[in-house]
Amino acid sequence: MELPNNEPADKRVPENDISLNELIEMGKRYLLIPLGLLFVEIIYSILTASQDTLAWIQEIVAKIWNYLNQKLYGNESSTLSEFGDTGYITKVELYNTNFPDIQNNTIDFYVSDECAGVHEMLFITTLIILTPYISKKIKAWSVPIIIILVFCLNLLRLVLIYPLAVSGCDKNPGVWGCDVRWEIFHDFVFEWGSLIILTIIWIIWYLIVNNIIIKKKFYKTFSEE
Repeated sequence: MELPNNEPADKRVPENDISLNELIEMGKRYLLIPLGLLFVEIIYSILTASQDTLAWIQEIVAKIWNYLNQKLYGNESSTLSEFGDTGYITKVELYNTNFPDIQNNTIDFYVSDECAGVHEMLFITTLIILTPYISKKIKAWSVPIIIILVFCLNLLRLVLIYPLAVSGCDKNPGVWGCDVRWEIFHDFVFEWGSLIILTIIWIIWYLIVNNIIIKKKFYKTFSEE
């Protein structure tokens, strides 16, 4: 549609449009997230370079895992003991008569800082803290709730290892490699699964928080009118 010759085009930018400076500022804020995650990743790698840096958390997870295993699958399903000569009770030994004979019908696990879910907790905490346009108050109560959720999901992952191993060995009792299903599950979660789950948790949290903020602003504006 052409404008009449005697009417100049209105070159004013609508008030609701985002200016270039605002767009750049938004970009800087969101760029902080990957940079912050990279920095935390480096710090975490340095802190956990030596074994059992976070032993107290590892022991807690090992004890809870062993307790849940025995409650769900029987007292003989797992035992808890010291790992090597470290002095820390971070070894969980799963037992089933159908597990590979060459392994004495057992599968041994060392609960490291990675198995304890510390990495995942740190990742999601950093993600929440660096999320722009969310108040510090909301972040303060969100972080502990999300950490507890991630901790519980990690325990669920560990508890699922036993039935996965048993399911394969029921069909091929005592055969080497019959317990491979738990390894496939573990590798998937370690490589991609945890990242996917954490990202989904963060997106859901962001949508919920934004919805709360929008509602509060709406009710505030409505009450003022």
